[in-house]
This record gives sequence, structure tokens and C-alpha cells, in this order.
Amino acid sequence: MKTTASGCVYDGRRAPAHQRSCAFTTACLTGDGTLLVSGRWGSRRDSPDGHSCIFASNDHGDTWEKRYDGYGRCDWDGVAGEFKGLACTELEPGELTASALWVDRSNPGLPFINPRTQGLLPMRIAHSTSADGGRTWTPPRRMDTAPHRDASPCTSAIIELAGDVLAQPYEQWKDYEDPAPGRPRAYLRLSHDRGATWPDHATVARHPDNVLAFWDQRLEAHPDSGRLVAMFWTHDFSAGTDVDVHIARGSADGRQWSAPRPTGLPGQHCQPLALGGDRLVAVYSHRRHPPGIAMSISEDFGETWDRGRDLMIYDSSAGEESGATGSRSSAQVWGDMELWRFGHPRAVLLPTGEVFVVFYAGDDDVKSARWARVEP
Repeated sequence: MKTTASGCVYDGRRAPAHQRSCAFTTACLTGDGTLLVSGRWGSRRDSPDGHSCIFASNDHGDTWEKRYDGYGRCDWDGVAGEFKGLACTELEPGELTASALWVDRSNPGLPFINPRTQGLLPMRIAHSTSADGGRTWTPPRRMDTAPHRDASPCTSAIIELAGDVLAQPYEQWKDYEDPAPGRPRAYLRLSHDRGATWPDHATVARHPDNVLAFWDQRLEAHPDSGRLVAMFWTHDFSAGTDVDVHIARGSADGRQWSAPRPTGLPGQHCQPLALGGDRLVAVYSHRRHPPGIAMSISEDFGETWDRGRDLMIYDSSAGEESGATGSRSSAQVWGDMELWRFGHPRAVLLPTGEVFVVFYAGDDDVKSARWARVEP
């Protein structure tokens, strides 16, 4: 594998103050070949002015235009808030549907993560549609996740499953003031009427003894059978350390899942992408030495990984990442998340056969949306 080109979607060093910190990047390839990149921009990684932007490219990433800027458009039902990205998918030709995480920022003095409990501010999953390539959007529609309160879509777009079923990946942690240990769960919410209602769900991953956290699920379907894989940033609560990325296997309808097992990939947020047949690549954040964005390839759809062909797509020059080594308390782990200088890689397959990867990267002050094209 080799990187054939790379660059910036939006350079935070030249951005206004309220757009100097990027995170939660996502990518979508539309039917007409347009690349769309979204994410959360703000003055800091954790700030009440967080908002979504969408950038578009018609030349596989060489040039970009801003199509949507959500700054100042984040209040919902009269409540001040922030949107953490618009993860798009084209469910109907020419019509985009976006999934977004909305966070209640009515008290701007509260951090997103409670430093005492590690609970999160009140959240909603929102869906919105665009008929003009992401330039304008309908008002947000709240997805009912009962009985799972304050669920997060993990910056994941809606996916289409067998039988004309739509699925929204999401996860649950705990309320802001909840002093009890968090019990992370990964779910799929299912719709049988093209997203009008979301009546039932399937459990993708949870540890029966709450020893391991399976965070930030990223899903991919086999191009022939439709069977699913989900890959997870996996944290060991008892040891206070991250462990290898884990993978679970699901039925084509998303209802049956195997227990997650380790892959041997030493990363965090991990995006699987099918290349055709049984070929699968995984793009992930590598926090230990050397820090950066890495890619691995499998010829048997994630059963094994050919580590001899690993590629570092991005090498961070900003120094050691916070919490990259050693054991950490739960409070320290959640604090580390606000200090990381790169992450959230997402990938799509281009018509050329190249893999387009988007992620955020920078230093302690500025984080930009960056991209790379990889020839697998």
C-alpha cells in the first residue's frame, strides 16, 4: 500500500477563531462522484460554539468548497446546543440524509464530560435531509432511542441492510450526574419504513462483566453476502489501558452478533472498508509510538491482518499523545480525549480503486481536517 496524495480539507491555521479546532470527521461519496466531508468545528475541542460544516470535492480531494456552515444554527426547540458533525449517506438518488449528535449547551460553563462522574451532557440523535448536495438542510428530527437515554450515534451515518431495513449505529454511556460506573453498550436502531420510525434495536456489543468497553463502533458490509463486521476502540477498565482493536461479526440483517475478539491492531477509532471480495482495510488512530493514522489490510474480511503491509498515512510531529502509555484512571482517560491532536479517521472507496481517508490532525492549539488517498 502507498499514499498517492494528501492535503487539507480545511486548514485551521487560516480559519476564524470559532473554527480552529476540528474533530469527529466523516466522509461520504455520492452517486455523482462528489466527496463530502463533515465534522465538528469550534474554538476548542470542548466548547459551546461547536457546529457542523460540510465540504465538497469533485476531484477526489484535490480541491474543496465549503457547502454548509452551521455556526449560529445549533439551538433546538429554544435550547442552546452544539452539533457534532453531519454524517451523510445518500439513501435516495440526489437526497442526503445526515445523522448528527446534538449536545445541550444551555449551561455554557459545564464541560461536555463531567470531571467528577465522567457522565456526558444531555444528548439527542438528530436526522436531517438535504436535496441540494448538503447546502441546505431540513430542521432536525429527533430519533427515539428509548429505553436508551442520551444515546450518541458515534458520528456514524445511517446504513442500509438486507430487506430494505435502515440501521443507525449508536452507543450509550451514562448521564452527567450519574456516579455509578459507566456500562457502555453498542447498538443498532432499526427502521422498516425508510427512517420514519425506529421501533426496535439490536445489541452489537457489550461485555457481560463490564471489564471491556467497546467504543465508537464502525461498521462495514461484505460486498457479496452482506454480512457485517463492526470494529471497536476497546478499553480495559480493570487495567486502565486500551487494548487491541476488537472486531465482531453480524448477520446481514444486523440482528445477530458474535462476541468481539481482538484483531492484533494496536489502535483506537477504527474504520473498516470493503475493497471487493474478501479484501478489507482498517484505518485507525495509533496513539503509541509512532503516533499517527495507520492502515492495515486483510485478505479474509478481518479474520487475519497482514501487518507486514501496514501503512502510516499520517505521522504526527506534535509529540507523545496524552495517556498513550501506562495505566490511567477513568477520569484521566476521559480527560485525555480532549487533548488528543489527531483522530477520527473515516474512509470511502473511490471509483479509481483508491481509498480516500479523512481525519483531524494538528497540535495543541489548532486541528485541521486532513485527507489522504491510498493505493491499496
